[in-house]
Amino acid sequence: MKAFRVVADSSCLIGLAQINKFELLRDLFIEVYLPHAVYDEVAIKGKSEAGSNEIDSAIKDGWLLKKVVKDNVAVNALTTLLGKGESEVIILAKELEVDYALIDERTARDVASLLNVKTIGVLGIIDLAIKKGFSIDKKKVIDQLKGFGFRISDKLYKKIFPDSD
Repeated sequence: MKAFRVVADSSCLIGLAQINKFELLRDLFIEVYLPHAVYDEVAIKGKSEAGSNEIDSAIKDGWLLKKVVKDNVAVNALTTLLGKGESEVIILAKELEVDYALIDERTARDVASLLNVKTIGVLGIIDLAIKKGFSIDKKKVIDQLKGFGFRISDKLYKKIFPDSD
């Protein structure tokens, strides 16, 4: 059963697209929002890159919702620490009072936490999907992410897969 409302950042969208798991967003979450800065980053500037076609299709299908952030002053304040997309994700998550901001970058997650915005990243989405009964080879998809340059520390990798060498 879908229960959560989320706002997605580009790294999560791109990461899931790279491992062909983009549809997990539709399957797991009741509402998925996308601020304009993230749309511009992935679908316009990243045209023909991973995530771009998936975003356009999801918007056309009506399950990925583009949304304008109202508080531009707050967004501009955050852009002193974060990128425009991450800043818009955090502020939009607050404005819409969603359950999670889908963010992977550590600094952005820390800032979100300070603003009482809960976060979940690609690994959390994969864990949630497995918990909900989706058949996913966790090691395979995490190795694929790493192969695409997705940063997962050796410490975290060993924690997830203690028997790997």
